[in-house]
Amino acid sequence: MQTLENILSYLVSGLSLIGVYLLILAYQKKHEIEHTLSKGKMAEGTVVELRENPTNVDGGGKEYAPVVEFRTDHGLYRHHSSTYKFPTPYHLGQKVKIYYYIYKSRYEFALEDDEPGTLPDRLKWWGIIFCIFGLPLLLYKISKLI
Repeated sequence: MQTLENILSYLVSGLSLIGVYLLILAYQKKHEIEHTLSKGKMAEGTVVELRENPTNVDGGGKEYAPVVEFRTDHGLYRHHSSTYKFPTPYHLGQKVKIYYYIYKSRYEFALEDDEPGTLPDRLKWWGIIFCIFGLPLLLYKISKLI
């Protein structure tokens, strides 16, 4: 019984660490496009595909996001934009400006009108929830060590 209690306490206190990681990741994802536009290099790309929004169920018009193919000094890349719009300002074969930031294993691409979407907000709320559940137990365990 004691070992089960210890295992559960470690798991719950680990939630706070996961929560902090999710909060950091949410911040990074929220500002990733802004960072790419300000620090990245510009290239000219071509819209090779328009992807339809899979969650668009209201029938008010089809939203599309561009898939842009472009070449840099590092090779040929494809950027799948996560910004779906109605009506889409893009068409197949259109030449567009795309910004890229490549450093070691970090690859960031952005069009001028890209937006972060809902992922940063979802990561932030999950991080807060994990911290709320895990932080009190983690603080309790630390206070027992002192």
